[in-house]
Amino acid sequence: MVSYFRSVRTSRQFFLVLLFLGIQLPLYLLLTSGTLQELLYMLIGERMADGYTMYEQIYDNTAPLSALVYWIIDLLTGRSVLAYRIVALVLLLLQALTFNFILNRHQVFATRSSLPALLYLVVGSITYEFGMLTPLLIGHTFVILSLPYLITVSREGIENNRLFVGGFILGLAALCYLPLSLYLLVGVFAVLLFTSNTFRSILLMLCGFAFPYAMLLTFYFYTGTLQEFTELHILRPWQFKVAFALPPADLAKLMALPLIVLLFSVLSSLSLPQRLVFQVKFQQVMWVWLLVSFLLVMTRDEISANIFILLLPAIAYFGEYLFTINVKRWMLNIAFILLFVGTLLIRYRDILGISSILQLSDSQLITNPVTEVPEGESILVLGNDPRYYLQNKPVTPYLNWQLAQRDFSNLNNYKAVYNIYLNLKDEMPAYIIDEVGLMKALQYKLPAIFGRYQPTGQDNIYQLKQ
Repeated sequence: MVSYFRSVRTSRQFFLVLLFLGIQLPLYLLLTSGTLQELLYMLIGERMADGYTMYEQIYDNTAPLSALVYWIIDLLTGRSVLAYRIVALVLLLLQALTFNFILNRHQVFATRSSLPALLYLVVGSITYEFGMLTPLLIGHTFVILSLPYLITVSREGIENNRLFVGGFILGLAALCYLPLSLYLLVGVFAVLLFTSNTFRSILLMLCGFAFPYAMLLTFYFYTGTLQEFTELHILRPWQFKVAFALPPADLAKLMALPLIVLLFSVLSSLSLPQRLVFQVKFQQVMWVWLLVSFLLVMTRDEISANIFILLLPAIAYFGEYLFTINVKRWMLNIAFILLFVGTLLIRYRDILGISSILQLSDSQLITNPVTEVPEGESILVLGNDPRYYLQNKPVTPYLNWQLAQRDFSNLNNYKAVYNIYLNLKDEMPAYIIDEVGLMKALQYKLPAIFGRYQPTGQDNIYQLKQ
Protein backbone atom coordinates (compact mmCIF):
# COMPACT_ATOMS: atom_id res chain seq x y z
CA MET A 1 0.00 0.00 0.00
CA VAL A 2 2.87 2.36 0.76
CA SER A 3 4.40 1.78 -2.68
CA TYR A 4 1.09 2.78 -4.30
CA PHE A 5 1.53 6.33 -3.00
CA ARG A 6 5.13 6.66 -4.18
CA SER A 7 3.71 8.51 -7.15
CA VAL A 8 2.08 11.87 -7.86
CA ARG A 9 -0.45 10.66 -10.39
CA THR A 10 -3.93 12.16 -10.26
CA SER A 11 -5.40 8.78 -9.33
CA ARG A 12 -3.29 8.80 -6.13
CA GLN A 13 -4.55 12.25 -5.18
CA PHE A 14 -8.13 11.19 -5.86
CA PHE A 15 -7.74 8.06 -3.73
CA LEU A 16 -6.22 10.16 -0.95
CA VAL A 17 -9.32 12.35 -0.84
CA LEU A 18 -11.61 9.30 -0.80
CA LEU A 19 -9.57 7.68 1.97
CA PHE A 20 -9.70 10.83 4.08
CA LEU A 21 -13.44 11.26 3.60
CA GLY A 22 -13.98 7.58 4.31
CA ILE A 23 -12.33 7.98 7.71
CA GLN A 24 -14.01 11.25 8.63
CA LEU A 25 -17.54 11.37 7.22
CA PRO A 26 -19.11 8.33 8.96
CA LEU A 27 -18.48 9.92 12.34
CA TYR A 28 -19.99 13.23 11.25
CA LEU A 29 -23.11 11.44 10.07
CA LEU A 30 -23.41 9.46 13.32
CA LEU A 31 -22.18 12.01 15.86
CA THR A 32 -23.06 15.68 15.48
CA SER A 33 -22.40 16.95 19.00
CA GLY A 34 -20.18 19.99 19.23
CA THR A 35 -17.73 21.09 21.89
CA LEU A 36 -17.72 24.00 24.31
CA GLN A 37 -14.95 25.60 22.31
CA GLU A 38 -16.92 25.40 19.08
CA LEU A 39 -20.01 26.77 20.84
CA LEU A 40 -18.09 29.88 21.82
CA TYR A 41 -17.01 30.42 18.20
CA MET A 42 -20.61 30.02 17.06
CA LEU A 43 -21.77 32.59 19.61
CA ILE A 44 -19.16 35.03 18.31
CA GLY A 45 -20.33 34.51 14.73
CA GLU A 46 -23.94 34.92 15.80
CA ARG A 47 -23.26 38.17 17.66
CA MET A 48 -21.34 39.55 14.69
CA ALA A 49 -24.16 38.57 12.33
CA ASP A 50 -26.50 40.57 14.59
CA GLY A 51 -24.39 43.66 13.92
CA TYR A 52 -22.09 43.76 16.95
CA THR A 53 -18.35 44.38 16.60
CA MET A 54 -15.45 42.43 18.03
CA TYR A 55 -13.58 43.76 21.06
CA GLU A 56 -15.91 46.74 21.56
CA GLN A 57 -19.29 44.97 21.76
CA ILE A 58 -18.02 41.38 22.04
CA TYR A 59 -15.46 40.76 24.77
CA ASP A 60 -13.36 37.90 23.47
CA ASN A 61 -9.74 37.40 22.41
CA THR A 62 -10.56 35.51 19.21
CA ALA A 63 -8.40 36.94 16.43
CA PRO A 64 -10.16 39.19 13.88
CA LEU A 65 -9.70 37.05 10.76
CA SER A 66 -11.00 33.94 12.51
CA ALA A 67 -13.97 35.93 13.83
CA LEU A 68 -14.65 36.98 10.24
CA VAL A 69 -14.79 33.32 9.21
CA TYR A 70 -17.27 32.53 12.00
CA TRP A 71 -19.38 35.54 11.01
CA ILE A 72 -19.58 34.37 7.38
CA ILE A 73 -20.52 30.83 8.40
CA ASP A 74 -23.28 32.14 10.67
CA LEU A 75 -24.65 34.28 7.83
CA LEU A 76 -24.78 31.21 5.58
CA THR A 77 -25.84 28.41 7.92
CA GLY A 78 -26.48 29.80 11.42
CA ARG A 79 -25.41 27.59 14.29
CA SER A 80 -24.34 24.41 12.56
CA VAL A 81 -21.78 22.00 13.97
CA LEU A 82 -21.80 20.13 10.66
CA ALA A 83 -20.96 23.30 8.71
CA TYR A 84 -18.04 24.01 11.05
CA ARG A 85 -16.73 20.47 10.69
CA ILE A 86 -17.05 20.49 6.88
CA VAL A 87 -15.10 23.73 6.61
CA ALA A 88 -12.46 22.30 8.96
CA LEU A 89 -12.18 19.13 6.83
CA VAL A 90 -11.69 21.22 3.70
CA LEU A 91 -8.92 23.22 5.38
CA LEU A 92 -7.20 20.08 6.67
CA LEU A 93 -7.35 18.51 3.21
CA LEU A 94 -6.05 21.74 1.65
CA GLN A 95 -3.13 21.79 4.08
CA ALA A 96 -2.13 18.22 3.29
CA LEU A 97 -2.32 18.56 -0.49
CA THR A 98 -0.63 21.96 -0.51
CA PHE A 99 2.22 20.81 1.71
CA ASN A 100 2.72 17.70 -0.46
CA PHE A 101 2.71 19.85 -3.61
CA ILE A 102 5.32 22.20 -2.14
CA LEU A 103 7.64 19.31 -1.28
CA ASN A 104 7.34 17.84 -4.78
CA ARG A 105 7.47 21.16 -6.62
CA HIS A 106 10.74 22.14 -4.99
CA GLN A 107 12.29 18.65 -5.10
CA VAL A 108 12.75 18.39 -1.37
CA PHE A 109 13.11 14.60 -1.72
CA ALA A 110 14.98 12.56 -4.29
CA THR A 111 11.72 11.38 -5.87
CA ARG A 112 8.24 12.85 -6.01
CA SER A 113 5.69 11.14 -3.84
CA SER A 114 2.22 11.37 -2.29
CA LEU A 115 3.38 9.81 0.98
CA PRO A 116 3.58 13.13 2.91
CA ALA A 117 -0.06 13.90 2.11
CA LEU A 118 -1.05 10.35 3.08
CA LEU A 119 0.65 10.63 6.47
CA TYR A 120 -0.75 14.13 7.01
CA LEU A 121 -4.33 12.97 6.43
CA VAL A 122 -4.11 9.66 8.29
CA VAL A 123 -2.49 11.09 11.41
CA GLY A 124 -4.74 14.15 11.08
CA SER A 125 -7.73 11.85 11.47
CA ILE A 126 -6.72 10.38 14.82
CA THR A 127 -9.02 12.68 16.82
CA TYR A 128 -12.06 14.79 16.05
CA GLU A 129 -10.25 17.73 17.67
CA PHE A 130 -8.08 18.00 14.55
CA GLY A 131 -11.33 18.56 12.67
CA MET A 132 -12.53 21.45 14.83
CA LEU A 133 -12.67 24.85 13.12
CA THR A 134 -10.40 26.61 15.58
CA PRO A 135 -8.44 29.84 14.92
CA LEU A 136 -5.34 27.66 15.11
CA LEU A 137 -6.50 25.48 12.21
CA ILE A 138 -7.48 28.50 10.10
CA GLY A 139 -4.17 30.26 10.76
CA HIS A 140 -2.12 27.10 10.23
CA THR A 141 -3.44 26.97 6.67
CA PHE A 142 -1.85 30.37 5.98
CA VAL A 143 1.43 29.24 7.56
CA ILE A 144 1.67 26.37 5.08
CA LEU A 145 0.68 28.64 2.18
CA SER A 146 3.58 30.97 3.08
CA LEU A 147 6.18 28.20 2.83
CA PRO A 148 6.76 28.17 -0.98
CA TYR A 149 7.62 31.88 -1.00
CA LEU A 150 10.35 31.32 1.57
CA ILE A 151 11.65 28.22 -0.22
CA THR A 152 11.70 29.82 -3.67
CA VAL A 153 13.74 32.76 -2.48
CA SER A 154 16.04 30.44 -0.57
CA ARG A 155 16.72 28.30 -3.62
CA GLU A 156 17.03 30.90 -6.33
CA GLY A 157 18.61 33.77 -4.41
CA ILE A 158 16.59 36.18 -6.56
CA GLU A 159 13.12 37.70 -6.47
CA ASN A 160 13.59 38.56 -2.81
CA ASN A 161 10.40 40.59 -3.03
CA ARG A 162 8.63 37.23 -2.66
CA LEU A 163 9.69 37.36 0.98
CA PHE A 164 7.33 40.31 1.36
CA VAL A 165 4.50 38.07 0.14
CA GLY A 166 5.58 35.28 2.48
CA GLY A 167 5.65 37.70 5.40
CA PHE A 168 2.24 39.05 4.40
CA ILE A 169 0.74 35.55 4.47
CA LEU A 170 2.30 34.94 7.88
CA GLY A 171 0.67 38.20 8.97
CA LEU A 172 -2.69 36.78 7.89
CA ALA A 173 -1.91 33.64 9.92
CA ALA A 174 -1.26 35.82 12.99
CA LEU A 175 -4.56 37.62 12.37
CA CYS A 176 -6.17 34.19 12.75
CA TYR A 177 -4.18 33.16 15.83
CA LEU A 178 -1.52 35.59 17.04
CA PRO A 179 1.03 33.09 18.47
CA LEU A 180 1.49 31.75 14.92
CA SER A 181 3.64 34.84 14.43
CA LEU A 182 6.40 32.76 16.03
CA TYR A 183 6.79 31.09 12.63
CA LEU A 184 8.64 34.26 11.67
CA LEU A 185 11.56 32.52 13.40
CA VAL A 186 11.40 29.85 10.68
CA GLY A 187 11.47 32.57 8.02
CA VAL A 188 14.41 34.35 9.65
CA PHE A 189 16.33 31.09 9.93
CA ALA A 190 15.69 30.35 6.23
CA VAL A 191 16.98 33.81 5.30
CA LEU A 192 20.14 33.30 7.34
CA LEU A 193 20.73 29.93 5.68
CA PHE A 194 20.10 30.77 2.07
CA THR A 195 20.34 34.46 1.22
CA SER A 196 23.32 36.75 0.91
CA ASN A 197 21.68 40.08 1.75
CA THR A 198 20.15 38.90 5.00
CA PHE A 199 19.30 42.31 6.44
CA ARG A 200 17.31 43.39 3.39
CA SER A 201 15.59 40.02 3.10
CA ILE A 202 14.58 39.93 6.77
CA LEU A 203 13.36 43.51 6.56
CA LEU A 204 11.21 42.66 3.52
CA MET A 205 9.65 39.73 5.32
CA LEU A 206 8.96 41.75 8.46
CA CYS A 207 7.42 44.57 6.42
CA GLY A 208 5.16 42.05 4.71
CA PHE A 209 4.15 40.66 8.09
CA ALA A 210 3.41 44.13 9.48
CA PHE A 211 1.40 45.29 6.47
CA PRO A 212 -1.96 43.61 7.32
CA TYR A 213 -1.56 44.70 10.92
CA ALA A 214 -0.92 48.29 9.85
CA MET A 215 -4.18 48.28 7.87
CA LEU A 216 -6.14 46.75 10.73
CA LEU A 217 -4.66 49.05 13.36
CA THR A 218 -5.64 52.01 11.18
CA PHE A 219 -9.20 50.72 10.99
CA TYR A 220 -9.49 50.23 14.76
CA PHE A 221 -7.87 53.63 15.37
CA TYR A 222 -10.51 55.44 13.31
CA THR A 223 -13.34 53.41 14.87
CA GLY A 224 -12.12 54.21 18.39
CA THR A 225 -11.46 50.61 19.44
CA LEU A 226 -7.66 50.51 19.19
CA GLN A 227 -7.23 50.05 22.94
CA GLU A 228 -9.67 47.10 23.07
CA PHE A 229 -8.02 45.48 20.03
CA THR A 230 -4.57 45.88 21.56
CA GLU A 231 -5.62 44.49 24.92
CA LEU A 232 -7.68 41.52 23.71
CA HIS A 233 -5.85 40.46 20.54
CA ILE A 234 -2.23 41.58 20.86
CA LEU A 235 -1.58 41.30 24.61
CA ARG A 236 -4.04 38.65 25.82
CA PRO A 237 -2.60 35.51 24.05
CA TRP A 238 0.77 35.87 25.78
CA GLN A 239 -0.42 35.06 29.29
CA PHE A 240 1.38 31.66 29.38
CA LYS A 241 -1.06 30.33 31.97
CA VAL A 242 -1.11 26.73 30.84
CA ALA A 243 -4.02 24.50 31.82
CA PHE A 244 -5.20 21.15 30.48
CA ALA A 245 -8.58 20.78 28.80
CA LEU A 246 -8.09 17.00 29.07
CA PRO A 247 -6.37 15.11 31.90
CA PRO A 248 -2.66 14.87 31.04
CA ALA A 249 -2.81 11.06 31.09
CA ASP A 250 -5.65 11.01 28.53
CA LEU A 251 -3.88 13.56 26.36
CA ALA A 252 -0.70 11.50 26.46
CA LYS A 253 -2.59 8.37 25.36
CA LEU A 254 -4.34 10.26 22.56
CA MET A 255 -1.12 11.75 21.17
CA ALA A 256 1.12 8.73 21.80
CA LEU A 257 0.76 7.29 18.29
CA PRO A 258 1.54 10.54 16.39
CA LEU A 259 4.51 11.25 18.65
CA ILE A 260 5.86 7.71 18.19
CA VAL A 261 5.59 8.10 14.40
CA LEU A 262 7.35 11.46 14.63
CA LEU A 263 10.14 10.00 16.76
CA PHE A 264 10.87 7.09 14.43
CA SER A 265 10.59 9.40 11.41
CA VAL A 266 13.17 11.80 12.81
CA LEU A 267 15.53 8.93 13.65
CA SER A 268 15.14 7.59 10.11
CA SER A 269 16.06 10.95 8.61
CA LEU A 270 19.24 11.09 10.70
CA SER A 271 20.39 7.67 9.49
CA LEU A 272 20.25 8.48 5.77
CA PRO A 273 23.37 9.30 3.73
CA GLN A 274 24.31 12.84 2.69
CA ARG A 275 21.90 14.53 0.31
CA LEU A 276 21.89 17.65 -1.87
CA VAL A 277 22.85 20.89 -0.16
CA PHE A 278 19.39 22.37 -0.58
CA GLN A 279 17.75 19.24 0.83
CA VAL A 280 20.03 19.35 3.89
CA LYS A 281 19.28 23.03 4.49
CA PHE A 282 15.56 22.48 4.04
CA GLN A 283 15.72 19.76 6.68
CA GLN A 284 17.38 22.24 9.02
CA VAL A 285 14.51 24.63 8.40
CA MET A 286 12.07 21.83 9.27
CA TRP A 287 13.95 21.27 12.52
CA VAL A 288 13.29 24.89 13.45
CA TRP A 289 9.69 24.45 12.31
CA LEU A 290 9.35 21.50 14.68
CA LEU A 291 10.86 23.41 17.61
CA VAL A 292 8.57 26.40 17.01
CA SER A 293 5.58 24.04 16.88
CA PHE A 294 6.42 22.66 20.32
CA LEU A 295 6.97 26.19 21.64
CA LEU A 296 3.50 27.20 20.43
CA VAL A 297 1.95 24.56 22.66
CA MET A 298 2.79 26.76 25.65
CA THR A 299 0.81 29.73 24.26
CA ARG A 300 -2.56 28.04 24.65
CA ASP A 301 -4.87 28.87 27.53
CA GLU A 302 -5.87 25.21 27.57
CA ILE A 303 -3.73 22.42 26.16
CA SER A 304 -5.80 19.91 24.28
CA ALA A 305 -5.26 17.57 21.35
CA ASN A 306 -6.08 20.22 18.74
CA ILE A 307 -2.83 22.12 19.44
CA PHE A 308 -0.84 19.15 18.13
CA ILE A 309 -2.14 19.77 14.63
CA LEU A 310 0.96 21.95 14.38
CA LEU A 311 3.06 18.75 14.28
CA LEU A 312 1.38 17.36 11.16
CA PRO A 313 3.74 19.05 8.64
CA ALA A 314 6.77 17.72 10.53
CA ILE A 315 5.26 14.22 10.68
CA ALA A 316 4.50 14.37 6.96
CA TYR A 317 7.99 15.59 6.07
CA PHE A 318 10.08 13.32 8.29
CA GLY A 319 7.66 10.41 7.73
CA GLU A 320 8.76 10.31 4.10
CA TYR A 321 12.16 9.11 5.30
CA LEU A 322 10.59 6.50 7.58
CA PHE A 323 8.57 4.87 4.79
CA THR A 324 11.32 5.01 2.16
CA ILE A 325 14.16 3.48 4.17
CA ASN A 326 16.01 0.58 2.60
CA VAL A 327 14.14 -2.37 4.11
CA LYS A 328 11.83 -4.99 2.71
CA ARG A 329 8.57 -3.63 1.31
CA TRP A 330 6.35 -5.89 3.42
CA MET A 331 7.83 -4.42 6.59
CA LEU A 332 6.90 -0.89 5.49
CA ASN A 333 3.41 -2.05 4.58
CA ILE A 334 2.93 -3.65 8.00
CA ALA A 335 4.18 -0.47 9.71
CA PHE A 336 1.69 1.66 7.78
CA ILE A 337 -1.18 -0.78 8.38
CA LEU A 338 -0.46 -0.65 12.12
CA LEU A 339 -0.55 3.15 11.95
CA PHE A 340 -3.78 3.13 9.97
CA VAL A 341 -5.51 0.57 12.21
CA GLY A 342 -4.32 2.38 15.33
CA THR A 343 -5.78 5.63 14.00
CA LEU A 344 -9.15 3.98 13.31
CA LEU A 345 -9.27 2.32 16.72
CA ILE A 346 -8.58 5.58 18.54
CA ARG A 347 -10.95 7.60 16.37
CA TYR A 348 -13.83 5.10 16.52
CA ARG A 349 -13.25 3.95 20.11
CA ASP A 350 -16.64 5.16 21.34
CA ILE A 351 -18.59 3.44 18.56
CA LEU A 352 -16.52 0.26 18.92
CA GLY A 353 -17.03 0.32 22.69
CA ILE A 354 -13.33 0.15 23.57
CA SER A 355 -13.02 3.49 25.37
CA SER A 356 -13.17 1.73 28.73
CA ILE A 357 -10.46 -0.70 27.63
CA LEU A 358 -8.20 2.15 26.49
CA GLN A 359 -9.26 4.17 29.55
CA LEU A 360 -9.45 7.15 27.23
CA SER A 361 -12.33 9.62 27.24
CA ASP A 362 -12.78 13.16 25.98
CA SER A 363 -16.49 13.34 26.76
CA GLN A 364 -15.88 16.35 29.03
CA LEU A 365 -15.25 18.40 25.88
CA ILE A 366 -18.63 17.56 24.35
CA THR A 367 -21.43 20.07 24.79
CA ASN A 368 -24.63 18.71 26.32
CA PRO A 369 -27.69 20.91 27.00
CA VAL A 370 -28.37 21.99 30.56
CA THR A 371 -31.78 20.78 31.72
CA GLU A 372 -34.43 22.87 33.45
CA VAL A 373 -33.39 26.19 31.95
CA PRO A 374 -35.33 28.57 29.66
CA GLU A 375 -35.22 27.83 25.94
CA GLY A 376 -35.32 30.24 23.04
CA GLU A 377 -34.70 33.27 25.26
CA SER A 378 -32.05 35.97 25.47
CA ILE A 379 -29.83 35.25 28.47
CA LEU A 380 -26.69 36.36 30.28
CA VAL A 381 -24.61 33.78 32.13
CA LEU A 382 -22.66 34.97 35.14
CA GLY A 383 -20.28 32.06 35.27
CA ASN A 384 -17.94 29.88 33.25
CA ASP A 385 -20.48 27.46 31.75
CA PRO A 386 -21.51 28.44 28.19
CA ARG A 387 -23.82 25.41 27.80
CA TYR A 388 -26.78 27.60 28.80
CA TYR A 389 -26.40 29.31 25.42
CA LEU A 390 -27.00 26.09 23.49
CA GLN A 391 -30.75 26.69 23.28
CA ASN A 392 -30.73 30.42 23.93
CA LYS A 393 -29.49 33.66 22.44
CA PRO A 394 -26.54 35.53 24.01
CA VAL A 395 -26.80 39.25 24.70
CA THR A 396 -24.38 41.83 26.12
CA PRO A 397 -20.63 41.74 25.32
CA TYR A 398 -19.94 39.29 28.16
CA LEU A 399 -19.55 36.02 26.24
CA ASN A 400 -16.19 35.09 27.68
CA TRP A 401 -16.48 34.91 31.45
CA GLN A 402 -12.70 35.07 31.96
CA LEU A 403 -12.62 38.44 30.24
CA ALA A 404 -15.84 39.55 31.92
CA GLN A 405 -13.95 39.33 35.21
CA ARG A 406 -12.44 42.72 34.39
CA ASP A 407 -15.80 44.21 35.37
CA PHE A 408 -17.65 41.65 37.50
CA SER A 409 -14.74 40.93 39.82
CA ASN A 410 -14.24 44.65 40.53
CA LEU A 411 -17.65 45.73 41.75
CA ASN A 412 -16.01 48.09 44.23
CA ASN A 413 -14.58 50.02 41.29
CA TYR A 414 -16.81 52.75 39.89
CA LYS A 415 -15.54 52.34 36.32
CA ALA A 416 -16.26 48.60 36.31
CA VAL A 417 -19.81 49.12 37.62
CA TYR A 418 -20.40 51.87 35.07
CA ASN A 419 -19.17 49.60 32.24
CA ILE A 420 -21.69 46.94 33.29
CA TYR A 421 -24.43 49.59 33.29
CA LEU A 422 -23.52 50.80 29.79
CA ASN A 423 -23.38 47.25 28.43
CA LEU A 424 -26.80 46.25 29.82
CA LYS A 425 -28.94 49.38 29.69
CA ASP A 426 -29.83 48.97 26.00
CA GLU A 427 -29.60 45.16 25.83
CA MET A 428 -31.18 43.59 28.88
CA PRO A 429 -31.46 39.78 28.74
CA ALA A 430 -34.77 38.08 29.50
CA TYR A 431 -32.99 35.78 31.96
CA ILE A 432 -29.80 35.92 34.00
CA ILE A 433 -28.12 32.69 35.08
CA ASP A 434 -26.11 33.49 38.21
CA GLU A 435 -23.62 30.70 38.82
CA VAL A 436 -21.26 32.74 40.99
CA GLY A 437 -23.71 34.46 43.34
CA LEU A 438 -23.30 38.06 42.20
CA MET A 439 -26.93 39.08 41.83
CA LYS A 440 -27.38 40.48 45.33
CA ALA A 441 -24.32 42.71 44.97
CA LEU A 442 -25.39 43.76 41.48
CA GLN A 443 -28.93 44.56 42.59
CA TYR A 444 -27.52 46.71 45.37
CA LYS A 445 -25.03 48.61 43.19
CA LEU A 446 -27.11 48.80 39.97
CA PRO A 447 -30.79 48.73 40.99
CA ALA A 448 -31.83 50.45 37.76
CA ILE A 449 -30.68 47.37 35.84
CA PHE A 450 -30.57 44.34 38.10
CA GLY A 451 -33.38 45.50 40.36
CA ARG A 452 -35.75 44.65 37.52
CA TYR A 453 -34.96 40.94 37.83
CA GLN A 454 -36.78 38.55 40.15
CA PRO A 455 -36.08 34.92 41.10
CA THR A 456 -37.91 32.29 39.04
CA GLY A 457 -38.01 29.58 41.67
CA GLN A 458 -35.15 27.71 40.00
CA ASP A 459 -31.75 27.98 41.58
CA ASN A 460 -29.76 30.99 40.41
CA ILE A 461 -32.11 31.90 37.54
CA TYR A 462 -33.60 35.39 37.44
CA GLN A 463 -36.24 36.70 35.04
CA LEU A 464 -36.74 40.24 33.78
CA LYS A 465 -39.97 41.76 35.12
CA GLN A 466 -42.47 42.64 32.43
